[in-house]
Amino acid sequence: MKKDYKEYIIYKCLVCNRSFILLGEEVKHDENESKYITCPYHGKHRKIIVTGAHDSIKECMKERSYKRDKGKIKQMK
Repeated sequence: MKKDYKEYIIYKCLVCNRSFILLGEEVKHDENESKYITCPYHGKHRKIIVTGAHDSIKECMKERSYKRDKGKIKQMK
């Protein structure tokens, strides 16, 4: 069975200028049920754009730099 979508999709909210990642299966499921996607930080923001789509989470993390701090991964950029 071949997938015609990427596993992880990166979105950016145009109102608060924050980025977030969603699973491709969840996005496809919501589209089939005629639901829309909103910003997870502020639920009323509906102006979002797709900035990237990748097959693995490591590809998503290459765009920014991360550092391990006391066992937790923190975003530096």
